[in-house]
Amino acid sequence: MITVFNGKSFGLSGASSSGFVQIDRLLVNHIASFTPSGFITFMALVMHVDNEGYCWPSIKRLCECTGLSETTVKTALHHLSSMKINDCRLLEINGRTSPNGRTTSNGYKLFPDSVQHSDNVKVQAVKQVQKEVAKEDDPAFPLMQAFMIERWGPFSSENISDKDWKNNRLIIWQMHKAGVKPSDVIEKVNTLKSKWQLEMITVRSLWKHWDTYASSTYGKVTKTAKIEDWFNDND
Repeated sequence: MITVFNGKSFGLSGASSSGFVQIDRLLVNHIASFTPSGFITFMALVMHVDNEGYCWPSIKRLCECTGLSETTVKTALHHLSSMKINDCRLLEINGRTSPNGRTTSNGYKLFPDSVQHSDNVKVQAVKQVQKEVAKEDDPAFPLMQAFMIERWGPFSSENISDKDWKNNRLIIWQMHKAGVKPSDVIEKVNTLKSKWQLEMITVRSLWKHWDTYASSTYGKVTKTAKIEDWFNDND
């Protein structure tokens, strides 16, 4: 119904390589099955696919192409992923992550049930393609260990799950890049423990309030110097 191929176009400016999308007229029989925003979003995806029927435009990119809002595009993608034409799915959506664990743009596969697709070719998350460094070998991991020990107790550092590490790695790396040391983390967590309820102390809240509530000097009244003190020889 939709064919994507590479070719060459010729014009006054000469020959140039380009990609082409060929849409079968049979699609007209199914246009009514789409929502207006769904059809526009689907066409935007079609314009991004490679020869294997895959693409990974960001939501921002889809918004730019379609002129639709982020909410509308996300709703359209949800609708497209549940649609079927001739009992075949129209779209498959796969989450993707970067090597450092951050969520990145989704991967999209058009007509995932089509016989034109090879069974051994799938939209994979980046983390499945590139081998990640084990958390124990990550240079920022000692900061996570220091937090867990001071927050939960010595036993906790041996039981940091991959999920916990993934959920906190971005913030821990921000701390690492800022030159924070494990001893700094311990000091700051202890300060928060003296001010907050224990359940309020998370990696995120620690870093957010690093220079405020987590600082031992935050909120303390400092001595205001008086002009006569300048000439006091006893000071």
